[in-house]
Amino acid sequence: MAYRPDEARDRFGHWVAPPSAAGRPCPHACCKNRRPHPRGLPVVIDRNYLRSLSGDELEQELDNYAYYRETHQQGALQVATEIDRRADIQRNKIARQDRARRRRETAEQEYRDEVYRQWLRAESETRGVMLNRRGLAADINERTLFTGPESRVKAYASPELIDWFEANPRPTRASYFGSATSRRAHLAGRRIG
Repeated sequence: MAYRPDEARDRFGHWVAPPSAAGRPCPHACCKNRRPHPRGLPVVIDRNYLRSLSGDELEQELDNYAYYRETHQQGALQVATEIDRRADIQRNKIARQDRARRRRETAEQEYRDEVYRQWLRAESETRGVMLNRRGLAADINERTLFTGPESRVKAYASPELIDWFEANPRPTRASYFGSATSRRAHLAGRRIG
C-alpha cells in the first residue's frame, strides 16, 4: 500500500508504520523494537508541542496516554509534568498577586495613619486654626487639605497651616505610592508656593 506524503510522518515527526505493521514492535529510537508504537502517539513528546497545547488539549493528550502508560511512560510523564508546571505557574501568579495586594493594603493603611497623625499635630500646633475665611465660608473639611491637591491648600488653608506645611511637608499619595523621584521630593521637604 502506497503512502500519501502527508501520511508519511505523524504530527511528532515519527514515520508512520504501514497498516500491515500494526501491533508489531516500533523501530524508532525511542522504542528500539521493544514495544508497539500506537499511531500518532510518541513515546517522547516534543516540549514545544506540549507548551503549545491549550489546557483542554493537554487533558485530551493525557487521556490518550491513559491506555499506554505501561509502554509510553515517558510521554505520559511529560504530559503530567506539563500540567503540573502550568498549575505551579498559576499558583505562583496567585501568590504574587496576593503579596502585591497585601503590600498595597499595608501602604494604604500607613498613608492613612500618617495623614491622621499629621492632621492631629497640625491641629495642635495651629490651635485649630486651619482654614481661612474662604474655607470657613465654603464649609471645607480641613482634613482634605492634607490629602487634596496643593491648589486646595493655597485656596482654603489659613496662614498658620501654610506655615506649618512649610515646616512639615504634606503626606501626599505620591510620597507613598509614587515614583522614587516623587518620594525623594516629599522627603526633601518640598514647599508649598
